[in-house]
Amino acid sequence: MLLHPAGAPRGGPSGLRFPAFLWALLHVPVFLALYATSIGQAVQATPAPYRAWLWPTFLPQALLLALLAFALALPFSLAPRAYRFAVGAVAGLLTGGLAVDAKVLQSVGFHLNGFFLRVMLQPNALRETGVPLSDVLLFLGGALALVAVDVLAGAWFVRRFAAPARRTWPWALALLLLSAAERVYGGGLTYFAGSSVFAASTTLPLQVPIRMQGLARSIFGERTNDPFEGTNASKRLPAGVDPAELRFEPRPDVLFVVAESLPAEHLDARTMPRLWARAQGGARFTRHYAAASSTNYTLFSLVYGLQAQKLEAVVGAGRQPTLFPALTHNGYQVKVSAASCVDWMDLQKTVFGGVSDLETWCDGNDPSTRDAQMLKSARAFAARADPARPVFLFLFFFGTHFNYFHEPEDQVFAPAWDGLGGLKATRAPGQEIENRARNAAHALDRALDAFLDDFARTRGREPLVVFTGDHGEEFRQKGHLGHGSAVTDEQIHVPAVWLGPGVPAGVRDTVTSHVDVVPTLFSLLGERHAPSLYADGVSMFDAPEDRFVVSTVGWEPRYAAIGKDLKVTMYAGMGGAQITDPDDRPLPDGPARMARQAGRILRALRGESEPAPRAAAAPAP
Repeated sequence: MLLHPAGAPRGGPSGLRFPAFLWALLHVPVFLALYATSIGQAVQATPAPYRAWLWPTFLPQALLLALLAFALALPFSLAPRAYRFAVGAVAGLLTGGLAVDAKVLQSVGFHLNGFFLRVMLQPNALRETGVPLSDVLLFLGGALALVAVDVLAGAWFVRRFAAPARRTWPWALALLLLSAAERVYGGGLTYFAGSSVFAASTTLPLQVPIRMQGLARSIFGERTNDPFEGTNASKRLPAGVDPAELRFEPRPDVLFVVAESLPAEHLDARTMPRLWARAQGGARFTRHYAAASSTNYTLFSLVYGLQAQKLEAVVGAGRQPTLFPALTHNGYQVKVSAASCVDWMDLQKTVFGGVSDLETWCDGNDPSTRDAQMLKSARAFAARADPARPVFLFLFFFGTHFNYFHEPEDQVFAPAWDGLGGLKATRAPGQEIENRARNAAHALDRALDAFLDDFARTRGREPLVVFTGDHGEEFRQKGHLGHGSAVTDEQIHVPAVWLGPGVPAGVRDTVTSHVDVVPTLFSLLGERHAPSLYADGVSMFDAPEDRFVVSTVGWEPRYAAIGKDLKVTMYAGMGGAQITDPDDRPLPDGPARMARQAGRILRALRGESEPAPRAAAAPAP
């Protein structure tokens, strides 16, 4: 039975719902206060002309969280006396959870998920993560006290303002529509203001990410402005060092070679025999991981040296990569030649925005001839380049991408899928599809080997070469076909080879990542600034044995922290964490291993490097 202020019976469950709804709304300022620091940082990272347009979006986001608190307590309205207390209990518990989430967001850059709960439930978790027990007890005590206050104050408020004549549902529906409108508005704002707005739109949790770029382009047309326009000039610097301060000595020619969709296991003596033979005299890293399983995110990491999940925030803040301006300041002639199209997702304007000589092949070109066209252009560039100045050439091969293109002479693996029709691939055996992909890798190997010989002959000296895959490719080994759908070993484990002057020869099984490629290149070129000034990685030759690296799907908040004998896959929300070995096989002692490594995993997620015990690689002579 319900009671009005005088204690007399009054109304039914509907009489309590409206004050319960109001009580949830009263928490909105608290929600905003919890995320105030992150909100301020997110807004500051956006172009100045759009900040005033962004600020109002956070109120509907907080209102949606309040609506969630109201909805979670609704089942208790069937028992009116319990409902009065449940309203405050649910709101208080949600507030406490958001307080934890806000701290996690500030620490590692993404929201609370099952991984953190799993970590905290492991033996010795607090010691391994470095969180003092006193801090945890203080937080829990404060949280319980606040929940108790919320319960008592909420029960009084609901009872005091019970009014059966007030209708709640129209107001709740209005808030839901307002939240939906805010998502659409944010998607449109992303189109005009850039990806930093997209990053800011998920500062508060449980917000559905919406881009709407295709719809916006159809309405407003293609935007041609600089994505960095309006950002603070100082933020154009990639990190804590001006590229003009970086000094390369010696300065050999550099070939930065990336292959589309190339798993690590495809670099072997049968599939890619020529590169395999060259690698015997160079450095081959057997445990190298792409920063993401999707191209735009992993190219960001390769060029910036930063973790892939930072793409929207970094590019949106106007931070340009160190790589290209540093090369230019050191006299390099820079060219990017991409058979795989980089004229999408703003890659040409952002990741490669500092390159004046960029050539890419997209729609309208015969996919099977793109690599040949790219190499023809690259040969012409090498021939006309000033022989007195070093050359930096970025090559992005496309042939190993689906449908996996190759010539008849490269039909090494059989039986192989014929490559006719994407739908047909859904019915073809996974092994036959992989055989075709291996044949495509064989074709790439043949073309690359001939180009390396021609380049050295034309330039009169051996270049410094780095070769890797942008990401891997899965052939239904774990239930997927292709890439960009998971962080399985097949999709993120890629080859990594260094060739040329100054490269310490050998096979290394230390765990490395795409974020390490730029620091490795700079180290081989004699640059001695700390990599932490411009990257999240270290030189691959200095990588600690016990480190973890991070890979993500990119477009979806799914992550993997990979170490030498442990892999922790974290899913969006509270889905928990999967503990396996690096090949995705379950570990019977997985929880104990994760507990011992929790501190290193969290540092990897924050982009913090483990101390390097060995000396840096010697620069090229």
